[in-house]
Amino acid sequence: MPVYNNAATLRRAIDSVLRQTHGECLIHVSDDTSTDASWEIAKDLAASHANFTCIRQAQNLGPTGNFRFLLQQAQTPYFMWLAGDDYLEPTYVERMLAELESDPGLVTCVSQVRFVRPDGSSRLASGTYPLQADIVTNLAAYLSDPTDNARQYGLHRTRPLQMAFPTGDFLIGYDWALMAGSLLYGRHAEVAEILMVRNETPHQAYMAMIRRNARWWLERVLPLLPMSLDLLFRQRIPLGLPVLKALLYINIVMHFSYAREFHPRYAKLEPFLHRHLLWRLAHRPMGNGSAHNPGCRGSDGAGRTEMP
Repeated sequence: MPVYNNAATLRRAIDSVLRQTHGECLIHVSDDTSTDASWEIAKDLAASHANFTCIRQAQNLGPTGNFRFLLQQAQTPYFMWLAGDDYLEPTYVERMLAELESDPGLVTCVSQVRFVRPDGSSRLASGTYPLQADIVTNLAAYLSDPTDNARQYGLHRTRPLQMAFPTGDFLIGYDWALMAGSLLYGRHAEVAEILMVRNETPHQAYMAMIRRNARWWLERVLPLLPMSLDLLFRQRIPLGLPVLKALLYINIVMHFSYAREFHPRYAKLEPFLHRHLLWRLAHRPMGNGSAHNPGCRGSDGAGRTEMP
């Protein structure tokens, strides 16, 4: 559990793991220099449970660094993250583990996920669809529409996840690079039942983060460029035409997603591109029996790409 200032919800998140019907879960909390009571809550709970350890980082690692730290510590054959403001239904781990153990070709299994918005309304995550075809088909399907980051919070085989995790830190898309990279080692399954509840971060918050933290202008123009370079040159994903089209497509979509927030006059070009270019890049046969809806790319139902 990568934790940063989650005092209001942390006990609920931890309790949801302690109540799992699979009784062999090891819980490791990494507090990333929280300024609220998160560390005290984690310490108190860890003192009462033998399978629970926690550590407070000496300096802030940032979200990517804290996720990476926890994954690097893992020595079990299966691994998952749980955010400090999310929670699981009691059978989550048992159900995901049963799927993975029944099929050695799977590397990830996730249930359906319900996102709760800040206003209290909710929606079903669109990013948990199964990927059960060959590597190129799975990569093209995923990269053309990764939607939300619910898939990252599934149960995973540890070693493929460690191999796929980006070695560098980039502003956004590390979880998309991670999940795409894991497809090099196997397939993804979905349990068609809502067994996880997550808090949804407003789309605008991610766009503001890009504007605030971009190290150079190109990170604003093409926010997914570092993610794309990681996939192409470190992970060396297959360079079939469907994969390259999908990668180009989401880079253009994310470019205009940022532009809509901060350069709305320029963003008026997007409908023209959709009519004459983007639909050609996005169109591809699924070929895997997925229930994935390629037209649903956003958190607000208006075609906005939701960021990880």
